[in-house]
Amino acid sequence: MTRKAKKHFERQYLDAVRDLLADFPLGDVREYEQPDFLVRTSDRVIGIEITELHRANDGQPVPMQGREAIRDQIVQRAKALYDGESLPLIDCCVHLKDLSYRRTEIDPLAAKIAALAKRNIPPEGTLAKREQYDWVNREYFPEEVDYIRVARFDGLTASFFGTAGSTWAEPLTPDTVRAVIDTKDGKIDEYLRQCDEAWLVIVTDSRTMSTWFNSSDQVKAATFMTRFARVIILRTFGRELIELPTARP
Repeated sequence: MTRKAKKHFERQYLDAVRDLLADFPLGDVREYEQPDFLVRTSDRVIGIEITELHRANDGQPVPMQGREAIRDQIVQRAKALYDGESLPLIDCCVHLKDLSYRRTEIDPLAAKIAALAKRNIPPEGTLAKREQYDWVNREYFPEEVDYIRVARFDGLTASFFGTAGSTWAEPLTPDTVRAVIDTKDGKIDEYLRQCDEAWLVIVTDSRTMSTWFNSSDQVKAATFMTRFARVIILRTFGRELIELPTARP
């Protein structure tokens, strides 16, 4: 992810917290680094650090967050190859198997997906075509792809290629949250050089499946040791804020 895209999502998360938190400080908000934002009020400066919480390693060589990123790179490379042929504009959804792909596999697999997209362009008057891997089409259909869906929607101004997937959602536990707090606590001296107090916003249930969790009851019942003045969990599904009980170490 580019720095520009990262700051875009961070700003979205900050705006969500500001909308949901009744006592969010009134003042000028400025993008920064370490912490991500500074809010200057009439009498103090509050630093707000924002971080996404990703699930821990699940036993594969590449963590889930990294696997998602590689799958997205593969599909976006396929889009670039498709666009290079001046073909009809399409909306293409690709379901890739959840594997630990190597970077050397990106271009070869992207080329196969681009060819699949071209093969499945719906004829005029047909909204969409869908094809999945089976024993009949295995000569040209890559085994890494579960299915591809290609649509020709009205009003498209550019082709869109996206990934689909599935995952389980595990409970949000105190240990998981404590790990990210401890990591950020290690940087708090740097944050406090820029502000009078620092807040930590932990984002779950965001745009990537590795951030998806279900029950947060265990976390709500725990107390966390930290030097942050406030620690807030933003659950983007349902737009829920959870302010964690904290104590100074």
